[in-house]
Amino acid sequence: MKITSFLFAGTALALTGSLSGGTLELQSKETAPPTITQSEPWQFTIAAPGWMASMNGTIGIRGVNADLDVGFFDDVLEHLDMIFAMRAEARKGPFGIYGEVIYLGLSDGAQINGMINNVHAQVDLTLVDSALSWRLVNQPRWSLDFAAGMHYTNVYEKLELHSDPILIQQTSERFVDNVAADLRERLDRDISRDDFIVAIGNSIRSVLLDRIGERLEDHERHPNIPIGPLGGRVPQEVRRVVTDYINLKLGALRARIDALHLEGEARRAAVRRIVNGAKTQMANDLSVILQNKLNRSISRQDDWLDGYGGLRLRYNFNKTFYTAVRGEVGRGVVSDLMWQAEGVLGVNWTRSMFTEVGYRALSSDFEDNNFKFDVTTHGPQITTGITF
Repeated sequence: MKITSFLFAGTALALTGSLSGGTLELQSKETAPPTITQSEPWQFTIAAPGWMASMNGTIGIRGVNADLDVGFFDDVLEHLDMIFAMRAEARKGPFGIYGEVIYLGLSDGAQINGMINNVHAQVDLTLVDSALSWRLVNQPRWSLDFAAGMHYTNVYEKLELHSDPILIQQTSERFVDNVAADLRERLDRDISRDDFIVAIGNSIRSVLLDRIGERLEDHERHPNIPIGPLGGRVPQEVRRVVTDYINLKLGALRARIDALHLEGEARRAAVRRIVNGAKTQMANDLSVILQNKLNRSISRQDDWLDGYGGLRLRYNFNKTFYTAVRGEVGRGVVSDLMWQAEGVLGVNWTRSMFTEVGYRALSSDFEDNNFKFDVTTHGPQITTGITF
């Protein structure tokens, strides 16, 4: 499965005053590449890449996957909190140092209208790219560089669950009413342990899980921002803690009844009396348990490093127009594959100012520590920068 997400930088950075940087090849744009000599001075380039990218792929957490199709104009811009991008390069003779940073902060909310009343989601995505390059070919019209570097990815996700305390209390009381008869039958030894477990499971599903909120699963599996299903295991957690509580309460009630040393109808009467007397406390206990599970913040942070190698080609049509492409492929210690490709058409406005228009794609396939990130980020990019 694939996830789609957008990274936005360039034009917005120019409007907000944020500093951004980078071109495929950051060098003087107006003149043809000079003959490489060790006496050449350092040359620096800083640029602002406006990457209007979308993400396709899968983000999974603890075995639960989210499929994303996040559009730039209809999703990223709507949920954007903050962006920052910078690309820069320093070059001396055949040697080059390259670096890029992209940060994207997004948030989203949804009304669930169940025991979970609403949710608020946040994701911060940081991409850092650094490389060393060496010029293999340097001709008047074209040049070819080899680059080797590291690509760092950091994903921070946070989900806030906001509960409805009144509905939780009402649901707890209803659930206890439902299971009271099952408790009495089990204490009277009228049903087997297996039948009791099945009965409790049915009550949990029909009374509790259905009231968590039907929209929670849909929101988790198909979010509007590139975030994994942090709340995907909440229903299972509720089932587990409620089952554990009922079994614990069953043991305590059985101990009280056994201490009476009653049999037959006298035992049945005691069972009914004790279970009915415990219902209010059980409902209150369950309300607290559900409140703790359904009104909380869940977050996690994952990061990884991919090493790569690649080539960067540039061709000058004349002093004003040029084209450039690059391709990189690599992997990390636990990631399966990382690749990146970019192609641009550029124009030199002056000796130091340039603009590039092109298309860029970055793919990462990572899975570790109950986290899966199999995502391709791609889209058009407009870059404006200066060389000095």
